[in-house]
Amino acid sequence: MIDSMAKQFEKPKGILGKLAGTIMYFENRKINKWSIQKLQVHKNDRILEIGFGPGYGIKTLMSNYRGIEVDGIDISAKMKNEAAKRNKEWIEQGKVQLTTGDVANFQPERSYNKIISVNNYPLWEKPLTSLHHLHRLLKLGGRIVLTVQPREEGSTAQTTNQLGERMKKDLLSAGFKNPEISYLQVRPILTVCVTAEKK
Repeated sequence: MIDSMAKQFEKPKGILGKLAGTIMYFENRKINKWSIQKLQVHKNDRILEIGFGPGYGIKTLMSNYRGIEVDGIDISAKMKNEAAKRNKEWIEQGKVQLTTGDVANFQPERSYNKIISVNNYPLWEKPLTSLHHLHRLLKLGGRIVLTVQPREEGSTAQTTNQLGERMKKDLLSAGFKNPEISYLQVRPILTVCVTAEKK
């Protein structure tokens, strides 16, 4: 049962998928708000969210900032349906577009001012390839935010610290500049955010 539930957080489906989506929604609220603050959103920004899950981050962005547009990509069709319901108004207005797929293969028709990913980076099949791709999609002067609260069994604050250093190294390898690591004390475990820029 625990293994089944763990898998649902990666690619939710069915009844367990709905439960996992609900848990993720409430658990991520504080983390999402913190991460969005790190994004430093400006009016008319075009923003990409990777791993939008049930759509809380997109809803928060659209509810709090004027003139922005948000694209989202997630591997789960179930989560796309959940996020579409939560952001129906903005999708109908053409301000939000949701896509299902792997970020490494994402080919949008535009570039972005900001890119954000919350509790998704460890699930990327090709993290370095994906980061290089995102560097190309980000406009000059753009900003990327990667936030993760470790979910693996036995994770500790040390796990979080190691993950932060790894994300910083990966961002530098992909060509991003000025990486900064920060932490948020949130249950059940320390959460890390790494920000970087395209110069």
